[in-house]
Amino acid sequence: MIIVDEVYHNVVYRLSAEEVKDLIVRLKIKKEDEIEGIKDKINKYEQKRRAEEAMYQSLSPIRKWFAGHPASHHTAVEYIVHVKDRFKRINSIKRDILELDQVLLLLENHPATEEIPLSPEIIREIKTIRGMEAL
Repeated sequence: MIIVDEVYHNVVYRLSAEEVKDLIVRLKIKKEDEIEGIKDKINKYEQKRRAEEAMYQSLSPIRKWFAGHPASHHTAVEYIVHVKDRFKRINSIKRDILELDQVLLLLENHPATEEIPLSPEIIREIKTIRGMEAL
């Protein structure tokens, strides 16, 4: 099976269909693990924020006055950086997973296909995985 860059139409790899399926499945698993890691980071941030808020609320009014509280726009910026941007990244990864699923479906429905076009992003990730195997 020939892997072709769908943008530049270059032949990138010549692999068996099983090798291509294996690489695509491994990419999909890698991306799912990446999503789980991002979700863990979001949960840790939210737990930290809840703990800080609970500690602040437990202070006496005088201690609250001396301790201060971050301005609401600082809290909003933190939320954007630690939560919203990460959710955008998760959605992007999910789109990549859907693209990988479509490639797997193409391989299953048309096993005799000699040429398979892949996006440059998938090809780059395949190169990364094959480079790791060489080490």
